[in-house]
Amino acid sequence: MSHFLVEVVIDAPGLFLDKRFDYLLPRALASNAKPGVRVVVPFRSAWKAGVIWRVRSEADVSSRVRPVASVVDVEPVLTEEQLRLAEWLCERYAATLPEALSAILPGAFRVTGGLQLQPARGVDVPDDVRASSTWQFVLQKKPDDRAVAKLDSNAKAQIEAWVELGYLERVLHVSEQVQARLQSFLSATKAPAELLQAAAARETRAPRQAALLRQLAVSGELTWARKEYPRTTVQPLVEAGLVRVDERPVSRFIWPDREERPAPALTVHQARATARLAQLIQAPGAHMAVVHGVTGSGKTEVYMRAIDEVVRQGRQAVLLVPEIALTPQMVGRFYSRFGDRIAVLHSALAQGERRDEWARILRGDASIVIGARSAVFAPVRNLGLVIVDEEHEPSYKQEDAPHYDAREIAVRRAETAGALVVFGSATPSLWAIRQVEDGRATLVSLPQRANGKPLPKVEIVDMREELRTGNKSLFSERLQQELEATVRSGLQAILFLNRRGYASSTLCRACGEGVQCPHCDIHLTVHRADGGMRLVCHYCGYEQSYSDCCPACGERALRAFGIGTEQIESAIATLWPDFRVLRMDVDTTRKKGAMQQIVADFEAGRADVLIGTQMIAKGLDFPRVRLVGVVAADTMLTLPDYRAHERTFQLLTQVAGRAGRADTDGVTLIQTYRPEHFAIQAAAAHDFVTFYREERNQRAFFTYPPFCELAVFLASHPAEHVARGAAMRFERELRRSGAIDYMTLLPASPSGIRRIDNLYRYQVVLKYGRWEDVGQDVTQSYRVVKERMNRLGGSCRLDVNAQRIG
Repeated sequence: MSHFLVEVVIDAPGLFLDKRFDYLLPRALASNAKPGVRVVVPFRSAWKAGVIWRVRSEADVSSRVRPVASVVDVEPVLTEEQLRLAEWLCERYAATLPEALSAILPGAFRVTGGLQLQPARGVDVPDDVRASSTWQFVLQKKPDDRAVAKLDSNAKAQIEAWVELGYLERVLHVSEQVQARLQSFLSATKAPAELLQAAAARETRAPRQAALLRQLAVSGELTWARKEYPRTTVQPLVEAGLVRVDERPVSRFIWPDREERPAPALTVHQARATARLAQLIQAPGAHMAVVHGVTGSGKTEVYMRAIDEVVRQGRQAVLLVPEIALTPQMVGRFYSRFGDRIAVLHSALAQGERRDEWARILRGDASIVIGARSAVFAPVRNLGLVIVDEEHEPSYKQEDAPHYDAREIAVRRAETAGALVVFGSATPSLWAIRQVEDGRATLVSLPQRANGKPLPKVEIVDMREELRTGNKSLFSERLQQELEATVRSGLQAILFLNRRGYASSTLCRACGEGVQCPHCDIHLTVHRADGGMRLVCHYCGYEQSYSDCCPACGERALRAFGIGTEQIESAIATLWPDFRVLRMDVDTTRKKGAMQQIVADFEAGRADVLIGTQMIAKGLDFPRVRLVGVVAADTMLTLPDYRAHERTFQLLTQVAGRAGRADTDGVTLIQTYRPEHFAIQAAAAHDFVTFYREERNQRAFFTYPPFCELAVFLASHPAEHVARGAAMRFERELRRSGAIDYMTLLPASPSGIRRIDNLYRYQVVLKYGRWEDVGQDVTQSYRVVKERMNRLGGSCRLDVNAQRIG
């Protein structure tokens, strides 16, 4: 007789769990056991959740193969395509299978299983046992073995005796982190005439039953409101065969009020772009397009037309945005056009909302998915289009393992499904333009704004000249004049600085020292809190009070240096106390919904000035913004990052594009101490071509992406010599492998910040042409070191296709 076996991936971290384990499938559970279904299985001395990877039939099964304890799902929560995608994630990013599945499946689907004590069924328990406090504890708590272990010795002995006597039994209890929300519906099972006839017969003796039957005769189905129709009203109608009760999953996500808006007329350039994307959608096979549209060119409308084309073909589309703050604004626009055919996926949703939206997509109730980075894993079954909006944003790269790039995942899924993937931006990344140059992508241009107005006028303000004239303010004379004029005319302004806090560091004027974090090799940042000052570490969260007394020399000469968004807010309050100001940075957006509230308030005109970090540069659309002021463009140029020039150009161009998007002429002022820098000059001229040519030449000369790929190995440990030794061991392993012939290896060295949260950090940087040439050897070397570091109480990570070093 053949036996069914399932291969299960255990939901737990660790290299030794990076494989598929065989379990026997009891015939009673066989009907629901499919790939992608969650199960609970015995593992060593515990119970673990996992996902079925494969079902197979074998004649002979070892007696050591243990049976599956519970099958959680009726239908798979992961598609076959997603399981194949998990395998590819492991190959591409040196991830483990549990890590890959954890990245794909939302945490709301997490399952736990364990044995609980409960009274045995059908057993007579003596009265003195029932009366004991220990028995009452078991009845109320249904404890597991860990809870029992915390009891005193007498109670534990009692419980074990009751188990031996058969009064208690240990039963597997499986619980989901979040359960589906079910809604009951009442449906008619007879024709309307029969329902009305039955209602007339019940009019006198059962008026509620009669009223329900009359409603169902008209609508055929309605949501069961138990207050209006209690079970005593419904049950007799079910027994009479007139009504059926169905339970269906519903979403907890609350949709905004829908305001239907007609599709606007397309500009000439939008029409050309739409037609070109439609051709690529209709052409067989997978395709890639890069939509380069200036800020305000109407890329979103082009996306909508492309999505509409895909949906009309009966296929599904995924739209990615780089920041959660953009999601509500984008959802509102798409909801007004497509209604509840859209689903939303992002990390700011409550766990229940995310679970319900995932389930809607799985059932095929939604044909359009909108969300941030993780939405690229949406369980669509007939993918026709993936759009990555603002594709240049670094937020598409996952910081935690697996360190995937959502843009690469989009390409992979499009290739598998024969779909079109679109990368859109006003400032395309060098990687995207490289795809066009190599013939892998089609360039689609939107060179003019949709409202026909010119791009905002950008002026560069040389802050060196301001100092020479005696102006030591944060704001140049020009910015002060424009800010005053803008707000007094009833319009809005945005002030951009990519640095939060009040001041970036402290410095003693007597000895030259500053205040460092005791746990990290980094200076503390000055923050204002409750009217006073605090020193905060942005890496480990350490805080201490601010004092002008230098901890190094004791002199009262400690001063705050540098600027942050809080200081800009304070300066505006001093110069213009009547201005209504909002600030959007990490500190003001920690609470759920805070970011969306700031965006909504500014959009509704409840503030005159919005101060913010890079959050405000990512595609937000504020029609009443006339002025954008970049307070200090130099802070981005000085970052120790090979992409510093590219990020500066992108952020300046993007934030400048927030001005003059409706009927108002826009003005952008860039304050800088390096007005001659090519990135600043190109951003002021809206000249992407010149910037790209210069930056491309520099990257090619020094061999940086997109002319190679980077991988960064990072080892962390409380003891510096252990972290350093791990990095050196990784380097030695690589030098002994065949991969060394295909790469440039930058030797083990301290990371950019040598110590964070009391952990010393050492890294090894690799440059190579193709991961296929080096991936197997790099992954093997990494796993050798990782396994040893786990035993030593440290950690290490490997960031493949790294976007930054250190």
